[in-house]
Amino acid sequence: MIDVFESTARTYPDKVFLTFVDAEGGEVSYTYRQARMLAAAVARRLMDKGVRRGDYVSTDLPNCPEYVFLALAAGYGSFALVCLNHRLTATEKLTRLLELEREGMRVACRVDEARAARLMDFAGAVLEMGEQEAEAVADDGLGPAAGARRRQRSGVIMGARQDAIEDTIHFAEREAHLFDEKQPALVMFTSGTTGKPKAVALTWQQLMGAAGASNRVLSQRGSGLWQAVLPLFHIGGFQVLVRSVLNRTPLRLYARFDAARVLRDGENRRVTHLSVVDKMLQDLLAADTRGALAGYRCILLGGGPLNASTIGRALAAGVRVYASYGMTETSSQIANTLVTADFTGGLKLLPGYSARIVDPDDAGFGRLAVRGPGVFSGYLNAHGAFTVDGYFLTGDTAALYDGAIYVRERTDDMFVSGGENVYPVEIADALRQLPGVADAYVFGVPDASWGRRPVALVERGKAPRGSHSSASPRGGGNEGRGAEAAASMGAAALRRGLAGRLSRIYQPKHLCVADELPRTQLGKIDRAATEALYERRLEVSRVVLYHVRLPFKSPFRTAKATLKNRDLLIVEVVDHAGRTGLGECTSFSTDWYLPETLGQDARALQRTLIPAVLEEAFLHPRDAADAFGALPEGADSPMACSALEMALWDLYGKIEGKPLWQLLAAERERITGGGAHGPSTALKSDVMAQVAAGAVVGLGTPAETVEAVRSCVDAGYCRVKIKVSPGQGLACVRAVREAFPDLIITLDANQSFSPRDVEELRAYDGLGIGWIEEPLAVDRALGGCERAFRRLASLQRTLATPICLDESFVNGEEAARALAYPELRCVTVKIGKFGGIQRALEFTCRAQALGREVWMGGMYDTGISRRVHAAFQTLPGIIMPGDIGGTGRYFPTDVTTPAYGVDRGHITLNGAGRRVGIGCDLNRDALAKVLVKRVSYGA
Repeated sequence: MIDVFESTARTYPDKVFLTFVDAEGGEVSYTYRQARMLAAAVARRLMDKGVRRGDYVSTDLPNCPEYVFLALAAGYGSFALVCLNHRLTATEKLTRLLELEREGMRVACRVDEARAARLMDFAGAVLEMGEQEAEAVADDGLGPAAGARRRQRSGVIMGARQDAIEDTIHFAEREAHLFDEKQPALVMFTSGTTGKPKAVALTWQQLMGAAGASNRVLSQRGSGLWQAVLPLFHIGGFQVLVRSVLNRTPLRLYARFDAARVLRDGENRRVTHLSVVDKMLQDLLAADTRGALAGYRCILLGGGPLNASTIGRALAAGVRVYASYGMTETSSQIANTLVTADFTGGLKLLPGYSARIVDPDDAGFGRLAVRGPGVFSGYLNAHGAFTVDGYFLTGDTAALYDGAIYVRERTDDMFVSGGENVYPVEIADALRQLPGVADAYVFGVPDASWGRRPVALVERGKAPRGSHSSASPRGGGNEGRGAEAAASMGAAALRRGLAGRLSRIYQPKHLCVADELPRTQLGKIDRAATEALYERRLEVSRVVLYHVRLPFKSPFRTAKATLKNRDLLIVEVVDHAGRTGLGECTSFSTDWYLPETLGQDARALQRTLIPAVLEEAFLHPRDAADAFGALPEGADSPMACSALEMALWDLYGKIEGKPLWQLLAAERERITGGGAHGPSTALKSDVMAQVAAGAVVGLGTPAETVEAVRSCVDAGYCRVKIKVSPGQGLACVRAVREAFPDLIITLDANQSFSPRDVEELRAYDGLGIGWIEEPLAVDRALGGCERAFRRLASLQRTLATPICLDESFVNGEEAARALAYPELRCVTVKIGKFGGIQRALEFTCRAQALGREVWMGGMYDTGISRRVHAAFQTLPGIIMPGDIGGTGRYFPTDVTTPAYGVDRGHITLNGAGRRVGIGCDLNRDALAKVLVKRVSYGA
């Protein structure tokens, strides 16, 4: 290769060879003359420091000009590059180098970013000052510097500079003449997703043979411009460089892939060629608002099986996509085909390549074996499978018709289920054709009945630029299918889509949906990481419902009802590994507070929600929230959804080994992109958190109320909520304020006031009240929540005391409508009403972004639900102590262990022995005393 480069540099010395685009979009260009001199100077420096012909030099670099010059230097110096994946850990990189040394390879030098920069500084100094002067100031990490010496006479410097340039030119010409293309050029390691990473040795002849075959099909000699966005430490990226050199055409190299920047450059710079993987092409199509992709002569697509959805979008946009097949062992692609409307999957072999099918089945599919100019000769650290006549067995399943190969998948991926062969790629292809699906990965897992069964992990599509969806905060969708497709996509919808496409044996045991699947640095799905993600799945095998009846210590009076007992449903989930999670349904037995009742929720759980959980697996609790919301009965019973989803969050914490409050912080980061909405008052360590609690006092006489508040203050509470109603409350609140002038006081009217009582409400303005919850009575039959919001907003304009929303909305959808009223600045968050943790968290983030204050309410619940509300209070911006006080204020016993209690007005989450999940277990003895009914579902 270096002989071609040398010839081009002599013929077109001032023509631009390389333009590098850094991560911020800045550009620097190098002519052929500059590139030649820098590369030759680097080669000389390495050889002066002990690198011999036939040695190996490891490169640990991202995409950068230094990588290109080092690759050219390897040609000049006749040494080979060991291309390490720059994103691996230091241990992984060292392991690969030691592997080579054990096989007898001499790694004479290791070049990382710092050493590469010093090499380039030296090479530049050689050309500027001369060799001796450069040596005097050099410190490139390859040997001791000679010390700082400076020439005083400019004539000496200019003479030395000219000598250095001439010496470098002479070196380059001599080495180009001696260049032996049969010598090793590169060592690249396979990804190792299917086993130990294998060291693939490639000669210059193989690299040039593969690049030449590609150029004959895709390029015109001396014409065109490649954009290099793939990493140079992968064969697909490195071959873009080789093709450009052999074709005598320039190259634009990118530090990182940015779809919008690539498209803008492609349009402005008249780029003709671009090599990408499927994920990159998806991003390009989504960002292409001006049709720039249609201007390319060739979009070379490789790196994995074709995605029918992506191909369809590309065809619709008029993009010239060349589907390709190849691997590191074949020096990148060996076959490609321009995709047209009548494309059936066949890829034409490039000139010089041949293929055969070993052990074909009745349909002609068998093990693919290939031979040709770019095919390697064997691994350095493993045995390569070759036929007796020299064909490399790729490990893929394919058929051969009319000179074209039809690649199905890796041979090792096929498995037997119920006596039938199952090919995961066929299932993945079917999934990719469904609306809202960006990509899919399918593999087999052990199954007691079938032997093995397929499971599928699906990646949601992203909405193209300019499209929006209000269906979910997650958004997303494939172009031409609507952003809503991806937002609403769940396992149930995917199964309906597969029903008519795949036989029963091919139907996945589990269908898990993710915003993004793990990917390698090249953008391909990371098989090992994706399978590891599935190993951490939420797969419930049994659900237990406990109906409990907790007696209040004394009847609890509100403006609407007097409560003697509290009926609740406790949900316990048990997963396939025996781990458990707890949740709580906090609706009431009657509709005094909400239209939704405990009996309704029990039916929703039994008939719809529990079967849905037992039938499917989830990667994250948010996926369960999506699934519940898509069910009609789930949408009508948010508190039932909340109970089951809460148990899944607890289980998820135990699987991940993290407390709930940490999981909430991570999910909030995902929702908001890391934006902060105020400070946090929580005290946190790595495993434990502490938050302040508020207390609630019921209706009573002024003296009774003062004493009740005094007991709260003595217990350490810094905020107390007092129940009020017309004619019963003002005197009590005045007495409390007089007794406790610095106490944070809030009020709860439970919708007991009418417009006739406005003057009484205004009388609270002078008492320094934090807020008053729901002052106005509203008949939902007369206009529902919108009427309530309008009336409350109108009332707020006449009151100084802030109004806080609670009963006027009954679910998350109604709560979201309240955000359209800027007068209503405060919202009570009771997680059950929103349908669970996920939806409550999404609402909280949205409300805070709009400047609303949210705080955590209570539902006369047990330590399970209370701990969840307390965990929410650790989030930024939720600073007011919530109604999360100890259950001992209301109930003689708690059904959790440790019992949920308050110490000097504070709640400690995830104490010793309870570091993960919600932070409690069921107290079986206490549970038995209050248990009304226990029902178990599943195994």
